[in-house]
Amino acid sequence: MTSSTLSPFISRLPADAALLFVTEESTLPDNLIPGSQPTWIATHYAGKGGGERGRLPLPERAAVRVWLAQAGIDDGTDVVVYDAGNGSHAARAWWVLNWAGHHRVSILDGGLKGWRQDDPRADKNATPPAGFFQQVTTEEIARNPGDFLLVDARNQSAFAGDGVVLSHLPGAINLPVASLQDEQGRLLPYEQRKRLAASLNLPDSTRPIVAYCGSGIASAWLVAALQDVGVNAALYVGSWSAWSGSFPFR
Repeated sequence: MTSSTLSPFISRLPADAALLFVTEESTLPDNLIPGSQPTWIATHYAGKGGGERGRLPLPERAAVRVWLAQAGIDDGTDVVVYDAGNGSHAARAWWVLNWAGHHRVSILDGGLKGWRQDDPRADKNATPPAGFFQQVTTEEIARNPGDFLLVDARNQSAFAGDGVVLSHLPGAINLPVASLQDEQGRLLPYEQRKRLAASLNLPDSTRPIVAYCGSGIASAWLVAALQDVGVNAALYVGSWSAWSGSFPFR
């Protein structure tokens, strides 16, 4: 694994980058960025799920490398991933591609909506860095959840649940994706995000930080956003869907 404090996000498109649009929807939006190739979470960035594996477990690394090659993407290709929402789907793609060994990949900050608004010109100097891509399993967390600083990327209502049945991992804290974004779905200013991370003692944590959500999508964006302010977090890919499938009464 490698680590970097450089940003996994870009606001301008690198020249000659491969553009991957990431979605869970069967119908594509109109006016994708020219030259984009559509990809789907379940097809390209997840394996067969269910039960203890969670809704969207990781695919086989070899399978990812195969479809990248079929898309004309090799180790020297710059890749930009984006989506039509708040960036969470793109972040899942960013995490999976890096995990599979393709490190020349970045998330387009603001996604499709931001691109339509700004119409950014190509930036020949936007080379994405390698980053920190470690996963944590249900079994590792279950041995002793207190060994980790668990950070839930879902909104507060999902984190809190109905107040009767626990709807988050034991000891977890809540840091919703929306708290790090503006109304357009772009990153908040760097210093503001850094202060928020510091308010939760993330930079000074002596425990490994683990991000999770419902099924490893929003939490991938949180991993990217934390990495951008110098905080490394592992991804619990199975997230709540795997935990609740393994421990339905916790």
